[in-house]
Amino acid sequence: MQKYTAVIIDDEADSRSNTRSMLQNYCSEIEVIGEAASGPEGKAKIQELKPHVVFLDINMPGMNGFQMLEGIYNRDFCVVFLTAYSEHGITAVKAGAIDYLLKPLMLSELQGAIRKVVQHYESKQPVLKEKGDSDKNMVLISHSKGFTLVDFKDIIWLEASDNYTNLFLNGQKKIVASKTLKEFEAILPAVDFFRIHRSALINVHYVKEYSNNEGGELILSDGTHVQVSKARIQDFSEFIKTKSVSPK
Repeated sequence: MQKYTAVIIDDEADSRSNTRSMLQNYCSEIEVIGEAASGPEGKAKIQELKPHVVFLDINMPGMNGFQMLEGIYNRDFCVVFLTAYSEHGITAVKAGAIDYLLKPLMLSELQGAIRKVVQHYESKQPVLKEKGDSDKNMVLISHSKGFTLVDFKDIIWLEASDNYTNLFLNGQKKIVASKTLKEFEAILPAVDFFRIHRSALINVHYVKEYSNNEGGELILSDGTHVQVSKARIQDFSEFIKTKSVSPK
């Protein structure tokens, strides 16, 4: 079984102990590797230990959980907020939390949060279909209703939408995925996908036409017009020269 490392950040010792005990006794996927009693201490622990998931109390003196996260750039871990106050829910979602749990913790809700953490990391890895379809590279796309397996060859382009990504597929199908465009860029093969704009990642095999309108614009096989950022025009020009692109 894959183990995911965790750090607990909470100013209340009893609360930290309770969270650690529940994780150790009932959540075998999680290994607690560190604890902290304040925001600054927690930030240092995260930088030192690089956990997969942080269980973070919101209401802490001096620096609360939201303030601590604001000081961490290029965040590459999941956050599960812990709080006794229900009014923080919307702010927690905006902060990119994978879940938001009320104290005292309920085991079923904690285990639900762990399932989301596991799914998050598993979805980062491309998945192959069973033998017989092994030539198709499948990507697991997590979304609000569960997940969908998609052959990356069917992805025409991807559009950033805050902490979500819109995927536009063959057959006029669209999926809203619960991961960032940056995460998809790391998963999808660089030989087929190119980031032409901070908000757009395209499958080069669906490029139909290039226009220099407004600096640079691609027309994809489904008729979509996607802007190429000025900073990426030269890189894209050099990249596309290495390809034999067949419009579909």
